[in-house]
Amino acid sequence: MSLAVSTVEAANTVTADVQQQVTQSVSTLDHLKNFTLDHGPDLIYAIIIFVIGLYVAKFVKNIVCKMMAHANYDHAVITFVSQLVYYGLMTIVLISALNKAGIPTNSFLAAFGAFGLAVGLALQSNLSNFASGLLILIFKPFKAGDWVAIGGVEGSIKGIQMLNTSVITKDNKTVFIPNSIITSTQVTNSSYLDERYISFIFDISYNNDHHKAIAILKEIFKADHRIHNADSMEIGIKEFADNSVRIAAYPKVRSHDYLAVYYATMSKVKDAFDKNGIDIPYPQRVVYIQKQEDILSDAIDKK
Repeated sequence: MSLAVSTVEAANTVTADVQQQVTQSVSTLDHLKNFTLDHGPDLIYAIIIFVIGLYVAKFVKNIVCKMMAHANYDHAVITFVSQLVYYGLMTIVLISALNKAGIPTNSFLAAFGAFGLAVGLALQSNLSNFASGLLILIFKPFKAGDWVAIGGVEGSIKGIQMLNTSVITKDNKTVFIPNSIITSTQVTNSSYLDERYISFIFDISYNNDHHKAIAILKEIFKADHRIHNADSMEIGIKEFADNSVRIAAYPKVRSHDYLAVYYATMSKVKDAFDKNGIDIPYPQRVVYIQKQEDILSDAIDKK
């Protein structure tokens, strides 16, 4: 008898649980139905806003890329700015879609603002580097491939990034310079102009004819078609040094020919000076050695 009663109670319990689950499912469906009926149009509008905003952000990104390419910005700068514009627009689109869907964004914006303030205080130097990167992109003191000297580092610009600028040195090392340092120090860009002057100083002996040396130099410069001012070039005696007469010359070349012309000219000048008997002096010091007997003899004569 007790076993039958227990079986009936268990069956009733199972039936009650099933009825409760069914009731909860129906209630959930009713809530979902009511939510869909009440907020359905807003959800559709939110989806439409997001999709349209996505295409608008891509369209604006492409426009920015075309405008910067037309303004001769290098590829690294174009990629940086276009991504910044795209993600900024997508943030606005996402917030607008969530707001239209009925999801409150005030608390989200407040939390995001507090988080941004905390991150900003913790990363002040990085924010300074980021702002300096934007200034570099706007004023363009250099571009990828330019040969620059920044704070004792000299090399070719590899790329401009959000927080730093990478420079490839002559010995193929990559140096990452914070953008804030670049905007607060002197930057020498050797590739900024299409043409450059090479500053040559040639030392000859006081025993040589400087007119002949200058004539030889002019012939060398005129024979090189890469030098643009061979006929009007500034050339002459710069100073009379301790051991030499110093002749200065300033040929003008295209920026990308600078090193090639420099090395070729140095080699040609050495060959021409050797051929014509013009000495390239080096620091000299004359030392007189006097024998001990002579020293004693001089001392006796003085007495």
